[in-house]
Amino acid sequence: MFDPSVMEVGKRVHDAIDVYYKNYYVVETNEQNILSTIYGILRNQWDTTLPADFLRKAYACLVNFAKFEAKNNGNGFATKPLTEIKIYSGDLMGIIDYLDLTTPRAVDFKTNTKAGIYYDYKMQAVMYRKLIYDKFNTNIKTFHFEFLYTGETKDVYLDDLKLLEIEQDLYSYRDKIKDSWASMSFPKAPLTDGGCKSCNFRYYCGGIETNGDTN
Repeated sequence: MFDPSVMEVGKRVHDAIDVYYKNYYVVETNEQNILSTIYGILRNQWDTTLPADFLRKAYACLVNFAKFEAKNNGNGFATKPLTEIKIYSGDLMGIIDYLDLTTPRAVDFKTNTKAGIYYDYKMQAVMYRKLIYDKFNTNIKTFHFEFLYTGETKDVYLDDLKLLEIEQDLYSYRDKIKDSWASMSFPKAPLTDGGCKSCNFRYYCGGIETNGDTN
């Protein structure tokens, strides 16, 4: 089952953060100033047809983003990061939410209501380490997941030798995706009403017509 707010809220929060860093970034340690700026960005691109609860959830995420950014600047991490950058390496591609090459520091922003490091997050961290190394020749030893809705930070320590097993699983998963793409046999998921409208992959799974009508 799928909560459509995950993508509707997540996409808009990520977009607002990206606009903030690219166009409004300053070394600011006042949480309220940061929040005021980024909430203005969010409201300018908000879809007013969405439920009011979606906006409340997005606002809660931005409150914690303001705390995150103020803390970074207060701790001397005040370097304008690269944000929402697409990195390709071979047949792998990832979109890095936040990358500071001077520290170095890599962060993925999550808008989940439950914070935790799940197996697919470890797989994501391993893949992103490889992408960052191949693109920038920079070795990220710790990958940070910033859960904006709860205000929690969870880390994956990439020197852990067990992560080599995860890397093998990553390539196995990649091969399954390639096989599905070749045969156009993507399974339809989720089954929740309204999920297709929010999904970036809705044109590939067979669960939606290519004219954009939701299933």
